[in-house]
Amino acid sequence: MLVFDMQVVDTKAIAQQANSSLQEAWHLGCTGRSVEALTLAGQILADATARGDDRLAAQCDTDIGWYCFQIGKAELGLTHVRRAVDFWKTNGEPRQEAYARAYFGWLLLELGLPEEAIEEATHALDLADKTADPKAQSLATNVIGIIFWYNKQPDRAILMSERSVELARSIGDKTYECWWLINLGGAHSEAGYIAQALDQPEQGHQMLVRALELTEQALDIATETGDRWAARICLGNKAEFHSHLGEHDKALQCMVRYRLLQENSYVRDRQQYLYTLGQIYNNSGKFAEALAPLLEAVELIDDGGSFDSYIQIYLHLSQAYEGLGQFDPALAAHKKYHQAYLRNSAERTQQRARLAEIYYETKRFKEVAETETKRAETLEASYQKLQEQTDILASAVYVDPLTGLYNRKYLDSRFKELTSEKRPYSIAMLDVDHFKSVNDNFSHMIGDQVLSAIGTILRGQLRITDQAIRFGGEEFVVLLAGAPRGAADVCERLRLAVEQWAWSEICNGLHITISIGVAGTLSATSPNEILAIADQNLYAAKKSGRNRVVS
Repeated sequence: MLVFDMQVVDTKAIAQQANSSLQEAWHLGCTGRSVEALTLAGQILADATARGDDRLAAQCDTDIGWYCFQIGKAELGLTHVRRAVDFWKTNGEPRQEAYARAYFGWLLLELGLPEEAIEEATHALDLADKTADPKAQSLATNVIGIIFWYNKQPDRAILMSERSVELARSIGDKTYECWWLINLGGAHSEAGYIAQALDQPEQGHQMLVRALELTEQALDIATETGDRWAARICLGNKAEFHSHLGEHDKALQCMVRYRLLQENSYVRDRQQYLYTLGQIYNNSGKFAEALAPLLEAVELIDDGGSFDSYIQIYLHLSQAYEGLGQFDPALAAHKKYHQAYLRNSAERTQQRARLAEIYYETKRFKEVAETETKRAETLEASYQKLQEQTDILASAVYVDPLTGLYNRKYLDSRFKELTSEKRPYSIAMLDVDHFKSVNDNFSHMIGDQVLSAIGTILRGQLRITDQAIRFGGEEFVVLLAGAPRGAADVCERLRLAVEQWAWSEICNGLHITISIGVAGTLSATSPNEILAIADQNLYAAKKSGRNRVVS
């Protein structure tokens, strides 16, 4: 007990009451009242900080990170959970640190920072494994699954999400089981969409049906536990899956149930309801009905919401106007959709800068703590395990999400390896002919579908020893084993496959060809020099009429 101004303060009773209130906030967050949970946890945090109860403050910061994720305030959550991570690490509480780092990784991913998210998620799983805490393992494993899902690797996402659900079931945690089942269903739906894009309708149908089954299981648990937040997500996801399967009436029935659960919802949630409803109407050809909810969603944009909500609203609005033959407003909506991507790129840069500031401010504090706590043997063992897990996840940031091919970052890493290799190889530079006119005449959405199809063709035509990379925009690079003569034959097959592709299935009147330049180790020694010669040959192919290979 402490005495202030002749009054006796029972610090133990205060701490017990605060912990009870924090549990109440968690219950609110698990029953769809996330805004109330955030408010209550914020009040507890302010009181704990005033009393100097740093541990309770760290618990508040950890939970607040999750509530911020639920309502779409990722940057605010990032500030709180970063502070929690530092406290748990400094005070040697790896179990609590695992939870905080898992939330931190998820928030980073929400902000579109997958590389930073990988680091935190891997570290969280390492800590959870060391403490043998199945609940922390369940959370961290789920976040890793989400990272794979984000990076268009649904097979790996499914494996990790299945494991997270198993762990939640093993400890009887219904809330975690419900949340992770939602993500497992989402990973299956992603696999279904990819299968459909690859012209595998039967497999796509099976995966979407499985996604519906898993989401229905999650909805049953959400109903049982009274989790309106999870229930709304389930119903929105089910509506989307039904709509993709052509079951539009069932999709609309889900949205009616969704509407009944919108008490205590928030801007992001209301936006998601409205643009999902608009999407369903668009998919069923009811473009006039789609306009009302989408225009209502536009009116909510100034009140907040996420980047994903913003682009979804304008994407579906553009499609609705186009379906009605109102091309001027369709173009205006699509411009906003496109501008959002440009603005988002700048915002991501700013987010990385703010994240760097947070790291810099705590760097010295962390270094002191690490110096005092690290032991050589433990550090080495931990590093090895972390490296193994990082290697598994690192591939996720090497994939271009639109085409499914490797990206420029991967090419840079391969060039470092190729510099020391002695075996002959070739590099092909590919460019889609007249791609600007595709965007201008058919729309950027069609342009994206063309690039995705190019990725599909490359994966189908290349040898197992070859690797395709999206270099940027409509340009691709292919690393080919062997000398330029054999590489040129492979590229000719690629050129012909693109020319003969059924482009009219994407849009009537669409026809695509590519030009290719090839060079190899007989022409130069370094990968960059070979790439430069391939680029010169590509220029020659275009100058001589396009739709040809020059080596």
